[in-house]
Amino acid sequence: MKYLPCMLYVSLLMLASCTTQSSENEQNEVEADPKVMMLEDLEQKLERIEELEKKVVLDREMKDYASRSKLIVAYSVFVNNHRQDPRVPEYLFRAGKLANEIGKPRKAIEYLSEVHDSYPNFDKRAESAFLVGFIYEHMLNDREMAQKAYEAVIDNYPDSQWSADAKASIDLLYLTDEQKIAKFKEQQEAQ
Repeated sequence: MKYLPCMLYVSLLMLASCTTQSSENEQNEVEADPKVMMLEDLEQKLERIEELEKKVVLDREMKDYASRSKLIVAYSVFVNNHRQDPRVPEYLFRAGKLANEIGKPRKAIEYLSEVHDSYPNFDKRAESAFLVGFIYEHMLNDREMAQKAYEAVIDNYPDSQWSADAKASIDLLYLTDEQKIAKFKEQQEAQ
């Protein structure tokens, strides 16, 4: 009998913990629901993006793919509902990089291509175009598409650092690992 209050207290703690965990799980589901996000006003969407960005930055070491996915959804919802907002190209660019990080290279290419093709005044257009080639080469192992993307960077941004990187990438594109190592050693000796 003397343990009854103690057991009752422990039972209440467990029940409260389950309820808290359940409401946290429900909150996480709400956070990831694009339908809920679409109903939010501009400030709420921006707050959600800021919170998720902080979480992704904190979780970089832990490789928390769920947070990255939620952030991509938040960016997408914002972009789809606020096309004229000046933050749109940056959010598309970030979504592309995050999609690549979580192993969704085709989605990354889609975002980065939209940045490049739709926002002519965006300062990261050349980088976006280069990243498309990089993803084709390294994530999708599609050398032909990588070469086309790199050549587009060279043609469209001839004086940029991205053009120089694209030229170097093309030079290495069809070499084996052994050939790449030999070429690197050659360059080191020449210096």
